[in-house]
Amino acid sequence: MPGSPRRPGAVTVIVTVLRDPRVERTLGSLRRQTRPPDRILVDDGGGPGPIREIARRLAAEDPRIVYLDAPGSIPESRNRALREVDTEFVAFLDADEVAPPEWLAKLLAPMTDPTVGFTGGPTPAMEGTARTIGARYYDAYLRRFYETVARHHPHALPMGNSAWRTEVFDRVGLLDTTLYESAASEDQEIALRALRAGYQGRYVAEAWVAHDFSDLSLYRWLSKQSRYALGGYVVWRRHGSTYEASPGGLLPYVAPPALIVLGALLLPWPILRTPGEILLVVGALLGLGVLLGLGLQGMAWERSYPGMRYRPVEFLRRWATLLGAARGFLRYGRGGYDRPASPPDRLGGSP
Repeated sequence: MPGSPRRPGAVTVIVTVLRDPRVERTLGSLRRQTRPPDRILVDDGGGPGPIREIARRLAAEDPRIVYLDAPGSIPESRNRALREVDTEFVAFLDADEVAPPEWLAKLLAPMTDPTVGFTGGPTPAMEGTARTIGARYYDAYLRRFYETVARHHPHALPMGNSAWRTEVFDRVGLLDTTLYESAASEDQEIALRALRAGYQGRYVAEAWVAHDFSDLSLYRWLSKQSRYALGGYVVWRRHGSTYEASPGGLLPYVAPPALIVLGALLLPWPILRTPGEILLVVGALLGLGVLLGLGLQGMAWERSYPGMRYRPVEFLRRWATLLGAARGFLRYGRGGYDRPASPPDRLGGSP
């Protein structure tokens, strides 16, 4: 509870869930941890479904499991759960993830350093669940992302496989609920605040969890990327920090379609038809060149990151990202706000 004494060395695991019965499998994996959680909060985002019954049935077997009715957006629901935490540490897991027995011990290990405020690990696809092109490429993309980006930029670590000192939320506040409600990027935003308050973030490669991708189609993945990009745009405008791409890195994905569109616009005008046809051809050739380059790059990376043979899908991912950022600009403007911002609440009320 806010302001109450914290149990030293103890850890609460918050399992975020929204109408997903796979949470039973997640809770089962938490009950098998070599470093057992001291408390497990089933953070139910609301809506009809079996979550309450699953949690109460398992709680009858294991009193550490506590059901929490916390309707709202992801940050609103997690904030409700954070207010119930009375332990020194808090970890987060999602309902479509399964943690191996050593997960929590490895995730907490860097906390022996008092300067470490949060840790996080990778979320590779659960074996046999990456069944579509989108899921297979996303799994490969994530594996490379964690090793090459999140390892060096801890604010890129997702909250759904992370551990935190609860005092971080006392000092910097709870999750920001003024971000885009459908994606939020609240994990990136709170990590930036923690880093700027002087805490360190650590990537723990060994603290992986298996992520169930069985419901992830190409369309759903691209839609998710677009939503994440909208939230990421808001965080970028408010904090000046991003890890997605530089303007130069986006040019190969933007220039070919732009030339094609411009060429098509010139075609109806007889005097401009020839330049239009040239632009169409140049744009098409450049686009094919980019796709070929992505394909060759993916084949080179396939051995290290299986699924990278679908690397040309990156073209679609970049455009989904650009679409999300454009929607963010239209909704939130250059400053990243569509309403006055207020500092997020703190757990203990400390300045």
